[in-house]
Formats: sequence, C-alpha cells, structure tokens
Amino acid sequence: MVKHTATHLLNFALGCVLGDHTEQKGSHITAERLRFDCSIRAPLTGQQLEKIEEIVRDVIRRDEDVYTAEVPINQANQIRGLRRVDEIYPDPVRVVSVGVSVDQLLHSTNKHTSVELCCGTHLLRTGLIQDLAIVSERQLGKGISRIITVTGQEAKEAREVGRVLTEEVDSLSVRLNSGLKLLLDLQKLSKEVGQLTDLVDGAVMLHRERRDLQERLRALHRAANTSVRKLESRAAAENVRLFLENRSDQALLIDAFPDQSIAVLMKMVNQICEKMPQSSVMLLSQQNTGKVFCACQVPKDLVSRLSAADWAHTVCTRMGGNAGGSHIVAKGMGSSSNLEEIIKLATEYARNKI
Repeated sequence: MVKHTATHLLNFALGCVLGDHTEQKGSHITAERLRFDCSIRAPLTGQQLEKIEEIVRDVIRRDEDVYTAEVPINQANQIRGLRRVDEIYPDPVRVVSVGVSVDQLLHSTNKHTSVELCCGTHLLRTGLIQDLAIVSERQLGKGISRIITVTGQEAKEAREVGRVLTEEVDSLSVRLNSGLKLLLDLQKLSKEVGQLTDLVDGAVMLHRERRDLQERLRALHRAANTSVRKLESRAAAENVRLFLENRSDQALLIDAFPDQSIAVLMKMVNQICEKMPQSSVMLLSQQNTGKVFCACQVPKDLVSRLSAADWAHTVCTRMGGNAGGSHIVAKGMGSSSNLEEIIKLATEYARNKI
C-alpha cells in the first residue's frame, strides 16, 4: 500500500517536472522498494531529481486524503491531468485521487493533483509514506528511464548514508589539499579514494548525491595520482643519483632497494637505462610483507639474446610468483627471504644469455 501510493505520487511529480508527455511504461513494487519505468527525453539532472523528490515529500508532509471512486469511463477521461497506462480499462473505472475528491475533479477543471485509473490497494492518507528517496535512475534504452525509490525508514536511512559518505569525501579533500609531502601518505590516500568510490557506487543513497560524490571522487583520484606520480619520479631520480654515484658504465646492473613500489622501481630502471643505454638493468625491492617486486629493462640490440620478459619470468617464478612484459621492459612479483640468492640467480641467467 505504501509503495503503491508512492508510485502514484512519483508519477504525478514526474509529470509536473518533465511535462505531460512523460508516460508510465511499467512499475514493480516490493516491500523494500518501488521501480518505475517512464518515457523520458534525456537523463534526469540532479536539479530535476531534487525537484521531483520535493514535490512528493511535500504531498507526504501535507498528509492528504487518498480518495477512490468508480465512475463511467467517458466521465473519467474528462478529468484534468488524469494519468493512465496504455491498456484496456473496464467500464466503470476506479479513479484514485490524492488530496481532492473524485467528485470535485468531475465537476471542476481547475484542480491539479495526482489522479489515475487504478484498481490496486492504497493508503488512506499520504503521511503514512513518511518519506521518499530516489536511489537510482538509469537509461534502459533510448527514451526509457528506470527509477528506483525507497520510502519510510529506508528513505531516511538513505539520506543518512549520503550525509556520512559526503563527510568522508570532504575529509579526503581536506587531507589532499593540506599538501601531503610523503609518498606513502599520498599512496594511502589514493587507495582510500578507491575504496570510498566502491562504497559510494554500492550504497543505497540519494541518486543525485551519489552522482555528485562520484564526480568529486574521480577528481580526487586524478589529483592524488598526479601527486603520487610526481613524488615517485622524484624518489626514483634521487635513488638513481645515489645508485650511480660510484658506478661507471656496466653491461649488467642488478641490485635491491627496500620498500620501493613497483611504480618507483620501473621509473628507476627507465632512468638508469636513459643514462646508461648499453646496460641491462634489473632492480628488486622487498616489502615488509615478504613480497618482492622485480623490474628490468634490456637494450634493444640485446633482446635477441636476453629477453626482459624471460629474465623477469625466470627470477619471479623462482620466488613463487610470476612476471610479464615485452622483450625490452618487464616486471613481476614473488616472495623470498633470501634476496642475495635471487640476485645471484638473476646475474647468472643474464650473463649466460649475454
């Protein structure tokens, strides 16, 4: 009863906001939510969604009577604003009107309210709906939109979820704008943005708020990742500077750096090969979790003898992991407690191939 009466109010509000050309194309009601399909010319904007919700909630706040009456179909068709679906109706028909009696509608052309032909069960007063929230709106095909709404306590909870998630996004924005300087802090923030994005995508909340938060999170993710890449490049450049201080040109460079991300390792390998283009380079980094990252690069004129992909695969499979890439550049991951043994293996493999 709650969802059915709410469906009528939603249908009325859609007509108010989008015009009488918007027609119901189907609906489905469960105890948890209502689904409403309608013809529509374009996806609903956040402002339109807010206006539709406000019209429905205003009728709910006014706690209006819900009237029903059976009348001849030719008289019912004269009622201003009558909404109906494309199907055959019996004669007489049952008219359901909100806030204005059916008799008044039959004798006046100035009344504008929710009025439909319907034989279903309804509430006696709109206040029993308590609240309505649109939690989803998507295009089923050209010109057809599917709207999902919840009512009552579920609607109030959807608004609360939106409030909490908005505060979480605000908090991440403040942290990013505070100017984080450490790479680990920025990497952590970027990961949190991804996790919060998953929460927002799957949350039962106001659809317009979800779209706003998704847009903000995409912007935060771009900004955080840009900052991460800048700091990774700086960290890689400093590591490479220290690494090459006491090294002359060498055909083979293999070493380990603790607690470096795979992104930093790849940048380091690339920067070393730019400075020493005739060198074959493999760098490893052991994490405090026990995992070991591997990155390597081989000069183009050596790939017929030493493939970067094969080199990384050999080293990473020895560590119980895997690797992939091209003949020139490759990366992978495994686990080992003895990096000296892994470096020895990588060195022997490369020397034998070269």
